[in-house]
Amino acid sequence: MLKKIIFAFAAVLLIFSAAYYIIRLSEKIDLLQTFIPEKLAVFKNVHMSGKEGDSSWEIFAKEGWTGRDKNATTLEFVTKAQIDKGGRTLIKNLTARRLRISKSKDIEVFRKAEEEKNGKRYLEAQIDFSAISNKNKKKKFSTMTADVIKFNPDTKKALMTGSVKIVKDKMTILSDKISLDLDKDIATFESRSSFTKKDSRLYANSATSYFDEDRIDMTGSVEVFQKNKTAVSDKASYDDKTKTIVLSSNVKAVIEKLKNMIKEKSAKKLKGEEAKKALQEKTVIRCDKLDLSTEKGDCTAYGSVIVSQKDKEAKSDEAVYSDDSENIVLTGNVYMKRKDDWVKANKVIVSVDKETFEAVGAVETTFKVKKGSRR
Repeated sequence: MLKKIIFAFAAVLLIFSAAYYIIRLSEKIDLLQTFIPEKLAVFKNVHMSGKEGDSSWEIFAKEGWTGRDKNATTLEFVTKAQIDKGGRTLIKNLTARRLRISKSKDIEVFRKAEEEKNGKRYLEAQIDFSAISNKNKKKKFSTMTADVIKFNPDTKKALMTGSVKIVKDKMTILSDKISLDLDKDIATFESRSSFTKKDSRLYANSATSYFDEDRIDMTGSVEVFQKNKTAVSDKASYDDKTKTIVLSSNVKAVIEKLKNMIKEKSAKKLKGEEAKKALQEKTVIRCDKLDLSTEKGDCTAYGSVIVSQKDKEAKSDEAVYSDDSENIVLTGNVYMKRKDDWVKANKVIVSVDKETFEAVGAVETTFKVKKGSRR
């Protein structure tokens, strides 16, 4: 997804590069002098358009000026900027408070003029990602906003700062600082950022997105929120292809109330007092690695797994919760403890719906808890 964003961002810059010709023009002709000390020429109701290959662009601005040193040209109140490629609109309704192009080709786009304190703020563009990727013929525009965007076409590096927001399909990205390297196809999130998709929200102190792999690696106080589940770790990775979040290093997940993980009709079937009580308790999972699905709500814990709930505890090599079956399956050197009772087996199936604990394979102690029984 972020690969498409960087392509779109590069397309936006074609519009900005077009404005660079204003500076070149000012070097060739004798522009009218103004009475404003710092301005060589002032423009009103600016309209520019251009074409390069199968790409074309158009930009409108309320006003603008070129500095007397001819080092930079500034456009004010940019509106209706648009870029097309192959006869299809890629970007439309690009708006910005200020756009500045320097002789060194540094391009800066501002949501608010530097001298303004409480002025109207806007910097926004609508982008058709499907047109950029050429994977989908259906038009669907997404939005991108920021306080400041800086770019140099020679270095192919860009920096987006201040209240950056990218909304694409069902994912929303928020950050205060994102640096882009078009040569390496990498985006670096240099401040605490959030990534929200459907019912999953991720936070991390820093992150790196690899466009070719559709993967985001996160580090530093990683937090994941999914409905009633909260997970924390030192590292995490989100794979947009598999729709999976993988947490590693000091992983801990907390399920606030187990009843929120199961279907309402199944929760109503529970009659045993112990089962009802368990549904009000927190379930804590500690492990080496935890996989979370952003599509189904399923999760899998790997390596030194410890599942605890008040006076109950279970240990295993792996634990899997399936949202469809409403079963928790523990496998590999399983130990389960309930007060003074232990069960050792290769696999234990916990059925929330049937209120049973079933140990299978190489069982040293076996017990089954049925509805209404005490064991």
